[in-house]
Formats: sequence, structure tokens, C-alpha cells
Amino acid sequence: MLKKTVVTINSTGRQSASFVRVASAVGWRVRAQMRSREGLVADELAGLPNVEIIEGSLEEEGIIDYLFKDAQVAFINTTPWGDEVAMGCALADAAKRAGVEHYIYSSMPDHSRYEGRGWKALPLWVQKAKVERHVRRIGLPATFIYTGIYNNNFTSLPYPLFRMELQDDGSFVWQAPFHPDDPLPWLDAEHDVGPAVLQVFKSGPEAWVGQRITLAFERLTPRQLCVRFSCGVSRPVVYRHGPIEISVSTPA
Repeated sequence: MLKKTVVTINSTGRQSASFVRVASAVGWRVRAQMRSREGLVADELAGLPNVEIIEGSLEEEGIIDYLFKDAQVAFINTTPWGDEVAMGCALADAAKRAGVEHYIYSSMPDHSRYEGRGWKALPLWVQKAKVERHVRRIGLPATFIYTGIYNNNFTSLPYPLFRMELQDDGSFVWQAPFHPDDPLPWLDAEHDVGPAVLQVFKSGPEAWVGQRITLAFERLTPRQLCVRFSCGVSRPVVYRHGPIEISVSTPA
């Protein structure tokens, strides 16, 4: 396969960094935007062969057009820095102008569009769905990946959904609203996303344009997940089915 120039943004994030590592390893030229060169991941990516670091905000004049100049493909995972929808649309428009041959966008569903179910749009998801609709509307040859739950989400910090509470006896308790026996899709974002995205690119736009691809390494129920977690930390891990406590600031 011919070596390509590929664009990534927010390249120190788990998804983008995972892909940069793999693309560099197979000899692709990577144009990787990041807000700052500071940090362990930024240092690592800057030291990889074939990687050009573009430091600065996507809102800076000229940076988006430069990113896509002479690039054949792009893997774009927007984040809520500023107006995510406006930025996502601007990136897609720039890729269209530059003639990008295959554009992979990391998207999420907008549950509120499922008529008759009374579901609400989720913060951090609906913005991506709006960008996806714009990408489709302008006719950019694009594929959309939907990632499963990151294994990396688990933390002892006070974040909702994936907080592992350390107990006085040394065990952990994970409390969440997921049904204990409902299989959920899981993946290790740092190791699973990059190889999967590379395979989509290698298959070419003819195979995947317009399609949505769910990425997951395995499906585990919360109870099964706790068994795996317990093996990893060598101490009991118990799942508790219940509401979550929001104790950190969340998007509007």
C-alpha cells in the first residue's frame, strides 16, 4: 500500500494518539495537531518517525487549511474545546476543499432522533452527531466510528459512571445504573483504536464510505467486568446497581 499523509487533531487524546503510533509505525506521514507540546504523550509523539507536530489551537487562522494541504486521509476526533460543532464543520469543509480521499470521523449517536421513545440527547454525544450529519451533507467520502466504553475510564476520582470506590477493607465498589447482566461494549482506547482505524483506511473508501462502524474489543456485563477487574488488582471488586452521584462540573 502506498504511504499516505494523514491528518489527526487533538493528537494527545487517547483515540488520536493510538492512531498516530500505528500510522507512524507503518511509515505513513502524520500531520498531528495538538494544543500544546507539553506532557508525556506529546513528548512521545514528537519523538516518533514521520510525525509532524502542529502546535496550536484549531481556531488559529490558517492552521486548519495547512493541516489538510496535500493530505490524502484524515482521522478526526473532535472534543468540546470551544464550539465543537462549528469546529467539526470547519474541519470537514477544509478536508472537502483539499480533496481528502477518505475521512474517518469519531462520532456518537443522537438518541433524541429516535422518534417515539422519549430519549434525550446526551451531552458530548449530540455535538458529534451534528458534525456527522454535516459531513454527510457536504458529500465528503467519510466513514464514522463509534467507540465502545473505554477500559481506561475507570478511576478513583469523583467522576460519574466509572468511579471505583476504594473501601476500608481494601476492596472496590463500582456503582452505576447499568443492568448487572446487560452486556456492554468495551475497548482499550490506547491500544485498540489505532489498529482498527488503520485497517479501515487500508480497506479504502470504496469499502466503508457512509458506513458506521462500532469498535469494541469485547462485550462484558458489569458483573463480568468486575471479575476481570478483580483479577487485575488482586482484590475484591463488587458491582452495585444504583444511581450515580454528580460531584464534578458537567457540560450545560
